[in-house]
Amino acid sequence: MPNKTHTTAVVLIPPEAAQPPIQAIRQIHDRNFKRWMPHITLLYPFAEHRDFTGIAPALAKAAQQMSPFSIQLARFDAFKHRKSCTMFLVPEPENEIVRLHSLLLQHLPDYDDTARFAGGFHPHLSVGQFQSRSLHTEQQRLQTEWQPIQCEMAAISLIYRSPETDDRFVVAEQFPFQTRSK
Repeated sequence: MPNKTHTTAVVLIPPEAAQPPIQAIRQIHDRNFKRWMPHITLLYPFAEHRDFTGIAPALAKAAQQMSPFSIQLARFDAFKHRKSCTMFLVPEPENEIVRLHSLLLQHLPDYDDTARFAGGFHPHLSVGQFQSRSLHTEQQRLQTEWQPIQCEMAAISLIYRSPETDDRFVVAEQFPFQTRSK
């Protein structure tokens, strides 16, 4: 069994042009705003940073089995925890993200933590933490103000954080999806 750490992950990162409205919400509501870029988690926890060289070929192979795909971020939902809630944007349709997750697990079966939740793997882009009593009101407010975002996902990103990155996640490497033939 490989070592796993919460200082690395495999994620989908929306293109820079799609990030400003997401970041506007996260800056106010997400305690992890500075640590994480906007992302959809695929594998977490993941391999130690020192093991990236050995893991990279499996990530590249999985990425090459995908074509770029479009998602829409139009709807908010939430996970309820014991004392708080995490609100997130739902990437739709989710089928290509679920397929990508399955491909990654075929190549890296030891990193299946995101598949072990009661409802299985659930693609989401977190925007903040809320108290249960204010969740419904805040979700309605954000939904009313939100303008849906359409964006293309074209690569997976291997990210890490360490003292050298001021404990912020940064992209170590990106693995592009196969290019569409014309």
